[in-house]
Amino acid sequence: MIAVEDLVVTYPGARTNAVDGVSFAGPSGQITALAGPNGSGKSTIVRALLGRVDIRTGFAKVDGDDARTLTPNAIALKMAVVPQREETTFPMRVRDYVALGRYPHLGLWRSPDASDDEAVHQSLEQAGVADLADRTTDALSGGEWQRVRIARALAQRARTLVLDEPTTFLDVAHEMAIFELLSSLARGGLSVLLVSHQLNLLARFADTIVLLDHGKVALSGRPNDVMKAERLESIYGWPVVITRDPAVGAPALVPLRRPLRT
Repeated sequence: MIAVEDLVVTYPGARTNAVDGVSFAGPSGQITALAGPNGSGKSTIVRALLGRVDIRTGFAKVDGDDARTLTPNAIALKMAVVPQREETTFPMRVRDYVALGRYPHLGLWRSPDASDDEAVHQSLEQAGVADLADRTTDALSGGEWQRVRIARALAQRARTLVLDEPTTFLDVAHEMAIFELLSSLARGGLSVLLVSHQLNLLARFADTIVLLDHGKVALSGRPNDVMKAERLESIYGWPVVITRDPAVGAPALVPLRRPLRT
């Protein structure tokens, strides 16, 4: 699992903290979602968990260990990350790309063996892309590429999976497929930390939503506790109403049109 405790991060030259006293936990077997407006600190928290920003005060922990004390390889053994943006330098077979997830286990000297091949095969199956194993990465659709990236993360066999906006630019069917996959992975025992702007999908799938505003936790809890129209209007600066998802009964946000000026 991951845990963030009173985390404060300030970028050089900034007048305000990018993350200002944030605390939350992402337990195993659940989806914990980070949401909030652009610039609210979501991606900075992910960087803190990776040890890629200077933490001013507080802690970002992975399986109880302070991320600042872990080597990059040690972090990779505990936590797999699917970043928001990623392109391969050159096209490669999907199977070979997913096998990159085994590198933290190989070290400098060990060559891949049957156990690594099995981990890659299982990850391709889990992500639903086994039929793409021999295709090249430049021949994939956006949705296929996202699932292949998740397969590579799964090949790390880490207990925590972190994803930063994994459904950006995807259509409705591919969005739903990714969220269903993440829900299945969480039910299988993984700790899933998901950064997303898709509040309605988070309300359907997340166990906990941590809603950030200007680097602070504005609201945190189960979707029913977080999806409150007045608070969301204040945070996002736009009029909204909250209804109910007719399929599953989850709260659903509807942004309103502002009256036309005459």
